[in-house]
Amino acid sequence: MKITDRLKLMPVTLVVIGINIGVFGYTAITGMDIWLGDGAQLLHTGANYWPLTVGQREYWRLLSSMFLHVGLWHLITNMLGLFIGGFFLEPVLRSLRYGMAYLLTGIISDYVSIWCHKSAVGVGASGAIFGIFGVFMALLTTPLFHRKVRQALLAYIGLFIALNVIAAVISQGVDNAAHLAGFLSGTLLGYLLFFTLTKTDGERLSA
Repeated sequence: MKITDRLKLMPVTLVVIGINIGVFGYTAITGMDIWLGDGAQLLHTGANYWPLTVGQREYWRLLSSMFLHVGLWHLITNMLGLFIGGFFLEPVLRSLRYGMAYLLTGIISDYVSIWCHKSAVGVGASGAIFGIFGVFMALLTTPLFHRKVRQALLAYIGLFIALNVIAAVISQGVDNAAHLAGFLSGTLLGYLLFFTLTKTDGERLSA
């Protein structure tokens, strides 16, 4: 399948990437440092923060914070991960199920994040991205895909997990609670979604 044809099968991924880039551009235009970010400005724009999200019942922050990023590198790495996950998974799930999985796992991971870090300001799409990879891993352990395809991509998912574990150990500021919550909720959702999919859906992965 040509890359252009593949891109046509992942509209949700491309739209979400576009929104994230647009929101980052807005925060940069309004004065945020594009490399280091600004916690106060992010909080004003819609970052996740327990005293506001839960204490003041501003639950919309669970969603808005998914589209905010601390700096350009944060944005680039998250959007690359989202593109890779969407490239493989959205054509299989189709847009409605894929979009639902992204938002649901993102909201769950954002809530777990502020529950574990009640004094921290949280932003980023990584919880939802880990959710997408969790869905993908779960489906790769089912008969949905051809065995050879499953083996190759399970190795890829394993590498993704290993690299993120290493990053969590050596880096500061990594939200492990959000990542783990996203991945686990995505894994559970993936097994539930399996019962809504057919062999034809699985064949689109290798098309």
